[in-house]
Amino acid sequence: MGKQKKRHILSILQKILISVVMVVVISPFYISIVYALKNKNDLTVNRLAWPTHPTLLNFQRVILENDQFLTGYKNSILTTVPVVILLMLITSMAAYVLARNTTKAYKGIYLLFISGMLIPIQCIMLPFYINFFKLNLTNSNFGFVIARTGLQIPISILVVTGFVKAIPLDLEESARIDGCNRFKMFWKVVFPLMKPVNATQLVLNTLFVWNDYTTAIILLRKPFARTLILAQMAYFNEYTSDLNLAFAFFILATLPILIVYFSMQKYVVGGIMMGAVKG
Repeated sequence: MGKQKKRHILSILQKILISVVMVVVISPFYISIVYALKNKNDLTVNRLAWPTHPTLLNFQRVILENDQFLTGYKNSILTTVPVVILLMLITSMAAYVLARNTTKAYKGIYLLFISGMLIPIQCIMLPFYINFFKLNLTNSNFGFVIARTGLQIPISILVVTGFVKAIPLDLEESARIDGCNRFKMFWKVVFPLMKPVNATQLVLNTLFVWNDYTTAIILLRKPFARTLILAQMAYFNEYTSDLNLAFAFFILATLPILIVYFSMQKYVVGGIMMGAVKG
């Protein structure tokens, strides 16, 4: 009976903990939806209460009145898609080489790659901006793509290399016997098996690049070049803020990320776990 009581108590505590975590995770989305459906006058009373008269006017105003909304959407798409594709190609090939070569030189290169995660961008902001300014790459999608690709490589290399190490070498030996060279072996045998980790890369890199604020605020200073994350700043100034419009903007900006995640979620957990175990 003592063991059964302990198990019962542990089960109750576990359920309470899960419920608390669920509330913490869901509450920001609830607050966003509530604020986005309220008019400005309702925000001063019962801020967290569900609106008595929900309205979609805030979403309409964001799309029609914010000149930077559609521009930001266009720039975010034109920067996020190339970065994600480049990272998938570059890190897949680099991770394959690093995973299949275990000499000290390649181990040193691997450590050099992942050491980039230890350097906060705040430490290199000034030379970062100066170099891109001198190369005339500020206020351009091309410059942002180059910068964000370089900054995202370390974490991608870490995840993908660990996954490649879990792919059996026997498959490559069979392909080599059939006459495949190293190039064909990678693209026809190894790369198709990397679907889970590439889906993980797609989701994580899309999330990081789409929501990037620091790199964008450094390089994209002019209105025509701003991404979606910067366009939202139009609702905040020194003295006032339009929270209802800002949260409506936030929901509209989040929709592409949610679509990408839910369409790829079955691959994400497996890709992360396999990469973490062998990494």
